[in-house]
Amino acid sequence: MAASVDSAAMSARRALCTIVLLLSCVLGLPGGASAGARAELHYAVAIPAPHRQYVEVEVRVPAMRGKTVDLAMPAWTPGSYLVRDFGRHVYDTLATTAHGRVLPVDRVDKQTWRVQSDGAEFSFRYRVFADELSVRTSYVDSRFAVLNGTSVFMYVVGQLDRPAVVSMVPPRGWAAHTALPSVGSTWRATDYDTLADSPFVLGRAQVHRYRVGDTTVEYVYLAPNGSNADVPRLVSDSRRLVASFAELMGGMPLSQYKFLVVATPNGRGGLEHLDSTLMLLRSHGFDSEDGYRYAAGLAAHEFFHLWNVKRIHDPALGPFDYTKENYTDLLWFHEGFTSAMAPRALLHAGLTEPAEYLEDLEDLWHDYLARPGRDYEPLTQVSRDAWIKGYKPARNHRDVTISYYDKGELLGVLLDLELHRRSAMHDHRGSLAGLFARLWRERPAGASRRAVTMVDIVRAATAEAGEDMAWFFDRFVEGTEPLPLPAALLAAGVEVEAKAAWAVDADATRAERRAADRKRAWAGIVGSKAGIVAVVPGSPADRAGMALGDEAVAVDGVRTNDWRQAMARMADRRPGEAVTVAFYRGGRLETRAITLAPNPYQNWTFTLPDEGIEKLDRWLYRGD
Repeated sequence: MAASVDSAAMSARRALCTIVLLLSCVLGLPGGASAGARAELHYAVAIPAPHRQYVEVEVRVPAMRGKTVDLAMPAWTPGSYLVRDFGRHVYDTLATTAHGRVLPVDRVDKQTWRVQSDGAEFSFRYRVFADELSVRTSYVDSRFAVLNGTSVFMYVVGQLDRPAVVSMVPPRGWAAHTALPSVGSTWRATDYDTLADSPFVLGRAQVHRYRVGDTTVEYVYLAPNGSNADVPRLVSDSRRLVASFAELMGGMPLSQYKFLVVATPNGRGGLEHLDSTLMLLRSHGFDSEDGYRYAAGLAAHEFFHLWNVKRIHDPALGPFDYTKENYTDLLWFHEGFTSAMAPRALLHAGLTEPAEYLEDLEDLWHDYLARPGRDYEPLTQVSRDAWIKGYKPARNHRDVTISYYDKGELLGVLLDLELHRRSAMHDHRGSLAGLFARLWRERPAGASRRAVTMVDIVRAATAEAGEDMAWFFDRFVEGTEPLPLPAALLAAGVEVEAKAAWAVDADATRAERRAADRKRAWAGIVGSKAGIVAVVPGSPADRAGMALGDEAVAVDGVRTNDWRQAMARMADRRPGEAVTVAFYRGGRLETRAITLAPNPYQNWTFTLPDEGIEKLDRWLYRGD
């Protein structure tokens, strides 16, 4: 076995050397540098045994001043605000001169390797273990591969602006797909940020192309386990939403874009990139319209990041420091407002109906109201805390914070309503889409990106409204006032109704009345099989001394298996009645008496009016 492993490793090394040699021939000049141009970094990538899940990488580093050169693997990936320490997946580092002499290498910290190069050109080889399939990480198996740049490509410290060339020979029968410009199996990046921001998908994929204006869009659909998706429909939907965004934003900011879609049994999520997006979909999740709605919504969100985040962004979000957290106060804007814009494009494209949109908005509003921590801290702080709270929630997470995606989306809807209403009073047409188009249109002449601050966002909102909008951001972004969304919807012409949680219509069936009646009593517990997930502050359970993690044992002396069952028992009681709950806390059996209260929650409905719906057309992005 050892001999076969050594043989495979030697074959991989030979393959990498061959790639590097061919790369030099293709480029035509020693070291890959053209006369008068800055020498490039050359990356050669091979996957000699995909089933072992290793990626072989060789980077050829040109001659640089100094006795040592540091190479580092990023600690995080832009768009996903969590330190992941990708250096922990690096193995078998080796540095050699152009003549094959081995150079000393020291690992100086968790992500940095120091090569004693004495100013000469050298090659640095390493292997990356790629076994985590997500839009943020890298994955390889015998059927396909997803390579995210931040978890595959090291960079030369202090040389992030140096151009790079990547050469790759995929396993037999596979093709490589990425947004980087290419010649054959060679791709070029103007700098490391661009390389890191251009994921590769490898395998046997369907590829569809179309044009929107002067932009060529490629839709790559890779389904290694097969799929029940109507792929031409997915492509058609993407084309309609791209055209919709192009119209809303006044054109496209690039000449080529790629949807890189991987369909797996449990696929879910997406991540934005400079000229592409990487999306995971459920391979067999298309037996109903829900699968297509999710795919279109995800594509719309990720595609709008083409502007918001990638070309309109907080100065902290590019160029990047890959060694540590890059803090921003604007994730409510970058992610939340993107979530608000996505359904606008779907409505504009006719891919969703207004009634469906309002139903989704109802669900989001109910989720907001169910979070005790919804207004605990300003959205600016929620954004800044993403690194330590958003991706690593503690047990008290629900009580003290909320997702900047969800509250940010509601804030974006609220701002859109305000801009429409206030601009109309000034004989002007303002909107959330107009705010983004304005930010993009007013970038410096010739610039391909624009750094924005809160001041810029407030200024654009003010211009869209035709009056000062600083108060809005003072109250709802830097302040913690509850969002008055129902009132804003009502003012716009949407029919808004709030009913008690147990209220039913007059024509409700007996079963519906019984189910609603069981919602009258309330303890204030959010529970799971494992234990209490949240205790609503000030609730009956809170007053009784219930705590996070308590494991349900019995209600009124009758055994229960978990809190879901326990709460079902409590639902049989009436407000004002007391129940005795037995539970384990840290291995000790305890009991508490909880006096149930009337359920304080309401069911909200947002519906279109029977008449005058044309007044809502512009807000629903169906008008001109």
